[in-house]
Amino acid sequence: MHTNYTNKKQDRRVFEGSSSSGKDSLRIFMYGVDLVIPDVRYLEDKKQYIRGLVFTHGHDDHIGGIQYIYFKLGNVPMWGTTLTAAFANIKLTERKLKGRVTPVDFDRVLQIGPFTVSFNRVTHSVPDAAHLVITTPLGIIYHGSDFKFDFDPLDGKKSELEKINAAGKKGVLCLLTDCLGSERPGFTPSEQVVGTTLAKELALAPGKVLFTTQSSNISRIQLAIDLALKYGRKIAFFGRSIDQNVEAALKLGFMRFPREAIIRDQDLRRLPAVKQFLIVAGAQGQEGSALSRVANDDHKFVRVGEGDTVVFSADPIPGNEHSVNVVIEELYRRGARVSYSDIMEDLHVSGHGSQGDLMLLLSAVGPKYILPIGGTYKHMMQYRRLAADLGYNKRDVLIPEEGQVLEFRPGVPPRVVETIELENVMVDGLGVGDVGNVVLRDRQTIATEGIVVIVVPIAKSTGQVTAEPDIISRGFIYMKESGRLLDDARRVVSQSLRLKKGRILDWRFVRKQVGENLEMFLFKETGRRPLIVPVIVEV
Repeated sequence: MHTNYTNKKQDRRVFEGSSSSGKDSLRIFMYGVDLVIPDVRYLEDKKQYIRGLVFTHGHDDHIGGIQYIYFKLGNVPMWGTTLTAAFANIKLTERKLKGRVTPVDFDRVLQIGPFTVSFNRVTHSVPDAAHLVITTPLGIIYHGSDFKFDFDPLDGKKSELEKINAAGKKGVLCLLTDCLGSERPGFTPSEQVVGTTLAKELALAPGKVLFTTQSSNISRIQLAIDLALKYGRKIAFFGRSIDQNVEAALKLGFMRFPREAIIRDQDLRRLPAVKQFLIVAGAQGQEGSALSRVANDDHKFVRVGEGDTVVFSADPIPGNEHSVNVVIEELYRRGARVSYSDIMEDLHVSGHGSQGDLMLLLSAVGPKYILPIGGTYKHMMQYRRLAADLGYNKRDVLIPEEGQVLEFRPGVPPRVVETIELENVMVDGLGVGDVGNVVLRDRQTIATEGIVVIVVPIAKSTGQVTAEPDIISRGFIYMKESGRLLDDARRVVSQSLRLKKGRILDWRFVRKQVGENLEMFLFKETGRRPLIVPVIVEV
């Protein structure tokens, strides 16, 4: 989660409001959850002191939670670079929120309370990404969010190394730095290598070509469009996120292509397949995405078959591998040729810097302290090892535990002064934060062990059981072939009910007792622990 803040006594500045995908990247643990967003409870009773919210770039793990947390922070001013602001404002508009992110250019210096914030352009997998130089009364904090040093970027806009060096010469108290690529040697390749591979795919494709990547990867989508036009193909977009981001990028000049090159969905059937280039959302195998529907032959306008090619220009986010593989296999079954990173190099390059990129930033900034961000604990520890090669002491690379608050004071090393209790705040459908660990545990049990429902009919007038309990099983056993087990289970339930003679008043106790007794019996007989749900029905 990418929520950071700096504060000076009663002035606070928050950086990023993100989301991660519960149904995708956290699928193993977050059954049915759509998003996981930042836990901002710590800030809710301090919102009168919050001076602003700043975004570094337009990826969903940095802006995707803004529509859920904005009003909790007190409707504060927000800023971001031009494209970043546009992407964030799409999300605010969808939720019918009045707040808007103010776009800023890279020459702008913000004065917010006691802080000044300036923007350094960096290259990433989405255009208009920035690092923040935050001047505080105590010193400069350099916020080095996701980046790589692409010296031949698709849009021609290179990282502003001169400004990065200038910040370093002023003296940087602490560098917050992306560390996700700390395990990879060398430098991360340029986006240009993807173009060479995609051109080969287009040259060999006898039918329609479907191209899928992250919907925010505007530069790569532009590259794909340029190549498709070169090979005489028409363009069509499928997927709401693709449509919204491309439209925003076009209006702001981050993409350029002739409008007549676009063909409407309903006109595709009149165009020869060899002339079609379809840019389709769903690179992570998301359920219900345009690509998933195509793979399942459930799309209104698009069918794939022999001679068609599907190009995945994105690697699966950890946790999404199964979903992506299912889509790939379904596409194969339809007869399509599928190209993806496991079988073909240079269809995708990371937007995160490798060891060379990370050490170049560290050398340019030359901070007193370093705080690795944006990676897991192992990435942070590996970054500490890399920093040691440049002469940094282990104590100077700060790796606090989740929720720990670091305090910087003049003349003394940073120290942990507080630990905030944080939770995963989950978005499930229209509910925000109403799904907790108990609900997830039940969902996990249903997914792995199944569910058994016991229906007990009772007389409304007497409160006594009127008939033998009924047992319904889903995902636990095949009921038609488990008659003996079900009969024995009913006897366990009936015996539990007989322990309470006369009219039963405390049905909560009885439900608990029935559930515990049946759970022990089923585990003894099957070695499994399904979710037990006793239901009392008044008749």
